[in-house]
Amino acid sequence: MKVIAAVLCLAAAVSAGVVAPATTLVRTPSLDSAVIQSDRVGGNFAYSTVEGHAYAAVSPVVQNVVQPVGVSYTAHQVPVGVAYSAPAAVAAYPYGAYPYAAAYAAPYGIPAGSGVVVA
Repeated sequence: MKVIAAVLCLAAAVSAGVVAPATTLVRTPSLDSAVIQSDRVGGNFAYSTVEGHAYAAVSPVVQNVVQPVGVSYTAHQVPVGVAYSAPAAVAAYPYGAYPYAAAYAAPYGIPAGSGVVVA
């Protein structure tokens, strides 16, 4: 039972990409070095070369890379219902038929017997 659980956990980890690959060595020719020697031995030219091959350790970076997504927006005109109210009804008096307004102040008071109670 423990073996099955271990195999299932291993399969889940591999499918999820949790297991990172190991560091690898790769050849880097741009970092190679070489030494060339020339000697004249008994009237003849003798050349010797010593080459040093360079290797670099590459550790893969395991991460999610977010891909940019192009998004475009368009504005659609939304029909809006507009309610117009009717103009307010105004009492219109013909010229010269206005209610009478006194040009002086009338005496203020409550007439007796009007039934108004002031509390």
